[in-house]
Amino acid sequence: MLALNHSDLTLRLGSMAVLCIYSAVILLLSGILLLRFIRLAKERRRRKVTEIWRPLLAQCVVEVPETLPELTPQEHLVFLYLWNHCYESIRGDARAQLNELARRTKSDEFAKQLLRARRLRWRLLAIVTLGHLQERSIWNELVAMLEADNAFLSLIAAKALLDIDAPATVPLLIPVISRRNDWSPLKVVAMFGTVGADIAADTIAKAACQASPEIGSRLIRHLAATQSQQGLPPLRALLREGTTSDDILAACLFLFGECSDPRDVATVRAHISHPTWYVRLQAASALGKMGVEEDEPRLITLLDDEHWWVRYRAAEALSNLPWMTAERMTQLCGELSTIESQEHMLPFMARSNVRKAGPLPSVHPRAQAS
Repeated sequence: MLALNHSDLTLRLGSMAVLCIYSAVILLLSGILLLRFIRLAKERRRRKVTEIWRPLLAQCVVEVPETLPELTPQEHLVFLYLWNHCYESIRGDARAQLNELARRTKSDEFAKQLLRARRLRWRLLAIVTLGHLQERSIWNELVAMLEADNAFLSLIAAKALLDIDAPATVPLLIPVISRRNDWSPLKVVAMFGTVGADIAADTIAKAACQASPEIGSRLIRHLAATQSQQGLPPLRALLREGTTSDDILAACLFLFGECSDPRDVATVRAHISHPTWYVRLQAASALGKMGVEEDEPRLITLLDDEHWWVRYRAAEALSNLPWMTAERMTQLCGELSTIESQEHMLPFMARSNVRKAGPLPSVHPRAQAS
């Protein structure tokens, strides 16, 4: 009797397990079908809005159409993506006509509603749209977003503020850039793309002067991407104070080399014998880009530096000097007093096709004696 009851219980448990498995499979398949249905519906809606509005947005380059279709909330989301893409693709007066189109479709009001949405991507879409529309009514909200925990949200808010009023935004951004270590310097440089390279360089340089050595050095190294020398005066003033960290100093020397302003040659020379090896390294690299003939002995001296990377960069800098020829490199290598310094020059001699002109020079007698 007990065996019968035990067998019956096992059968029931097995049946329940099978039923649960089949139910789970059915729920999973139903979920997949539902998600697919939703995705297809979104795709149809996106295609419908695109087919209707893309010709109208293109027409705005000439004039805004007199009659415009109505937009449902879901269609309005798709429209905002299209509108922003079109706005960023054109320049000049056509943007004003796109703004008129957006206001006639009440996209400014719709974007303000999205600004308080729970979904981050909708809020980001709203910020970008209102920035393009230069909507000053949300100024205070955007300023508050500069301190948001989400770095991407704060960067998009900063870009929108620059779109609305760049001169008023720059003083606000300097302290924020100087303390946010989660803002990529490349993103910061790109953020200023619409306001001009000079404003970008000046703002980033001033922020770097106020920032910690870690953040400041990263910002300075990316100033070269602005292709503007407007950021050099604040950095020169900072170095004259004589209290900068080695990280900031090395970053400034790197930038001086990239910009190659003759006014900075004396500063670079002054740090060719700095006690910190990576400062000497950046000074050597900078001299290779902006030095004159009298700087050649300085670089030759660094070929005997105690740090391998300094010796390597000094050899590279010598090979990059404008007047350096294959013959001069061959002569220079023959005059070097140590095997180590010659070994650093050999790869750059090979790169200059010195081997085609003849065999490499033998080791100097003084080097053999050592």
